Amino acid sequence: MGLFDRAGLPAADFRSLTEAVGRRVRVLAWARGADGPVVGLADRLAVRGPDAWRFIGWHEVASGGWDAETGRLRWRLIDGVRDDLVLDGPGLLPELFRERVEASIVVQERLELARGRVALIAARRRLGDEHAPLTWSISRHGGSFDSAQADQADAELARLRAEYDIA
Repeated sequence: MGLFDRAGLPAADFRSLTEAVGRRVRVLAWARGADGPVVGLADRLAVRGPDAWRFIGWHEVASGGWDAETGRLRWRLIDGVRDDLVLDGPGLLPELFRERVEASIVVQERLELARGRVALIAARRRLGDEHAPLTWSISRHGGSFDSAQADQADAELARLRAEYDIA
C-alpha cells in the first residue's frame, strides 16, 4: 500500500474501504461525514455509514453539488432518489464530485416540449469499466409530462440510443 493511494485517509478507514470494495483502491479525495469518511474514488463515491460502506457510482448521479453555506454535498440519482451529507472540512471532495459526474456523461441533450416542459436525456458511462453499456435516462423538468410529451421524450431517447449505442 502506497502512501499516495490513501490521500491522507486514516489507515484503518483505508483498510476497511479496501475490504468493502474487494480490491485495491486509490483515494482521490475524502472528507469527514457524520458517520465516518466520505471518499471519492475514480469510479464511485464511498460513504461510510454506521454499519457499512455504501457506494454510489458516478454514472448514477443525475445532478448534485456542494452547498458551501450549509456544508452539504447533495445529489439526485437517475432513479430519482435524493440524498445529502454534511461534510466537515470538505477539502477537494466537492470539486472531485463535480469532475467525476461530468466525466461520466457521454451524451446530454435538452429537449424542449410544450407548456414549458423540458426533458433532459443523458447517457452515462460507468467509469472504470470500459465494457459496461451506457446508462440512459430521462429527467423531467417543469412538471409532469402528458402522454404526448412522454412519447416525444421516449422517441428522442430511442433516436439518441440508436445513434450513440455501439453494439
